[in-house]
Amino acid sequence: MKIGHIGAYDRNLGDNIALLNVRKEFDKHIPEIEWTTIDIGNAFWSKENSIEYVINYFEQWKYDALVVGGGGLVESHGYHFSSAYDKGIKSTSYKLPFNKEILEAIGIPVFFAGVGINYFRGYEGFTEEAFKSFKETIEYSSVFSLRNDGSINKLKELGTDATLTWSLEAPKNVDKLVEKIIEIPDPGLIFNDIVRTKTSFNRNFIQPAFNANEVHNNNRYKNKENIEKLVEFAINNNLMAMPHCHKDFRHFKNFQFEKQNLIDLLRYPNTDVLSRVYLDFDSIIAFRGHGQLMSIGRNIPGIYFSTQDKVRDFSLLNGFENYNIDIDEDDWYEKLNDKFQRILKDPSYTKEWYEIREEKMPKWKDQFKSFVLECKKHL
Repeated sequence: MKIGHIGAYDRNLGDNIALLNVRKEFDKHIPEIEWTTIDIGNAFWSKENSIEYVINYFEQWKYDALVVGGGGLVESHGYHFSSAYDKGIKSTSYKLPFNKEILEAIGIPVFFAGVGINYFRGYEGFTEEAFKSFKETIEYSSVFSLRNDGSINKLKELGTDATLTWSLEAPKNVDKLVEKIIEIPDPGLIFNDIVRTKTSFNRNFIQPAFNANEVHNNNRYKNKENIEKLVEFAINNNLMAMPHCHKDFRHFKNFQFEKQNLIDLLRYPNTDVLSRVYLDFDSIIAFRGHGQLMSIGRNIPGIYFSTQDKVRDFSLLNGFENYNIDIDEDDWYEKLNDKFQRILKDPSYTKEWYEIREEKMPKWKDQFKSFVLECKKHL
């Protein structure tokens, strides 16, 4: 069986892990899959998600089915492809190269595997055209799943938020869409190899999060002083800095990798080996969603520093609220110091973390398995 697997390959470790874990779970339950890697950027964003191009692409390659994700592949801002209209190109107008017209034309099962709605603070929601394409993608997919980081709640906001400029024309009820969606754990959570339970915490790291877009960074950190305080905190506590992608090599010191070394290693076939670097550490302070998932998936106690809603919402929705700090909190720096010291010195604090994880992981693995078995019905 020939399955095309669409995702954002080799841009960061977290997306590569999510993509790899999706394949591993499908391979457990569906024999003899011949996987084909389809990088969403090279294949489709480079063509401005042209509807005509996408249809022709899949007519040419003749896959038996498509799997899309994981990763934060549902996003509007920056993916409007406004230049496409100047060229007379009809586009999907958002990050995914799918809508009703495309899904009906290609005529094969299409499965969306724990994709997430990426929402950066300070930016508007979806355009009307983007939401229409997204809605159609859910409706006409074979199986559609969103990851368990509050993405379903974001979908509800997209359909009802009165502050959006197009909201008067937008559907006010997304209940039918929600009924079609399966919520599953982010594929970046699912691991077989984990760290043994720790009683001492000597090797600890911080995972910063920076974007190429400085407006995103300003919305993340509010001001330069906050970044300086975080860098000082890392230095004072002898924290290694663990970059997630090449964009993270700024401000912090003592990086686990040289920048070019990480760029060279960030290849999909290296994913298992590269992710095992996390197994050498005792605790994590994660700014990124995928660092949060690596912490929990690999059984490494963590503090989750949210500068983006998905990190905060995952913590609040999944029992880790006592391990979350948000930059919008006035006393975030005091909380960061307090929670990190508790990781180091308070056994009851880490015991609670392990207990929450132990309770959640079997449920998440069952949900992930059930999603794949539901996809299998369509093959």
